[in-house]
Amino acid sequence: MKKKLGIIQVLAILIIGIMIGAFAERSHVFGYADNTPIIPNGTYKTSNANKWEKMGVEGSEVKDAKGNRLVVVDNRFTNRTRGRLVLASPNKGNRSWSYYIVKIKEGWRVSPIVNGAPDHDSDFIVYVN
Repeated sequence: MKKKLGIIQVLAILIIGIMIGAFAERSHVFGYADNTPIIPNGTYKTSNANKWEKMGVEGSEVKDAKGNRLVVVDNRFTNRTRGRLVLASPNKGNRSWSYYIVKIKEGWRVSPIVNGAPDHDSDFIVYVN
């Protein structure tokens, strides 16, 4: 004799599947599918003594300690703890800077990308307020 799943059993399986999927998405189990910014809006202190001594992120622009404004091209996670930040200068021609970001306990470790690879010798930390 063949067993069939009843309508209630199918609905129960669907509801449980939807609940597990929603929990996994909310907890970012599989990474960040949306474009969640890796560095949220705010003003941050850094461990860098040069132009990135202080950093302000405001939506689609970043402001450094010297008051220079840079346009955010990309500010998002690539997996659960890593991401990228790409900045472009609105008034210095076609120039952009790419950074490899790793989320750490103190905030974010920022490494500039030089020749296609992160330069960990010149990285700095952006501290959480």
